[in-house]
Amino acid sequence: MRKFFTAVLLILLVPAAVLSAHPHMFIDMKLSPVFSEDGFEGVNVDWLFDMVFTGSVLMDNGIGWTDSLNNEEIEIIKDTSFVNLINYNYFTYFNVGGKMSRAETYRDFTAYMSENRLGYRFFLPYEGRRADSDIIRIAVYDETFFCDIAFTDSNPVELSTPGNIKVEWQLSEVLDAPIFYDNTAQMVSRDGEEYSGQAFPVELVLTRN
Repeated sequence: MRKFFTAVLLILLVPAAVLSAHPHMFIDMKLSPVFSEDGFEGVNVDWLFDMVFTGSVLMDNGIGWTDSLNNEEIEIIKDTSFVNLINYNYFTYFNVGGKMSRAETYRDFTAYMSENRLGYRFFLPYEGRRADSDIIRIAVYDETFFCDIAFTDSNPVELSTPGNIKVEWQLSEVLDAPIFYDNTAQMVSRDGEEYSGQAFPVELVLTRN
């Protein structure tokens, strides 16, 4: 069963009134947390967008719908459809040792095509103190539920750790932080999903052994 959590990707500015509606964008995601000898370093993020959003980005930027993107096209997509996310901290929350923080910057961005869909890959560094915390939580969500993001069925989480660091992971709904949204118009949905008007953020919980 897929674990769902929500994020908004305001690549193009959308009026606030629209953002209270049911999801209009569907994204499959993988996360790859990175650890070093000093502790938690950040997370690699992989987003794969739906066909409608893919077509919009390609057409708006005059890019042909092909199997791959060249370096110039990747830079265009980054400048027009990605960098704006800094204003929303990439919708990513870190909770390390009980201390909450937001993603403040990114690096190593690239865009790619897979099965005729546009994807983003990028790294979000953790800027907080590298404490030897045993529990690290990563959440990505949007209170407006404009986008529906789901972990992929295959390898949703991949860990990058030194050999002497052992980390276990699980996905957990945050039941004390419900998200309410307008579900009266359900013209589109993920795999025929019927939206109830309420969703819960899902966090990736990492436990160091």
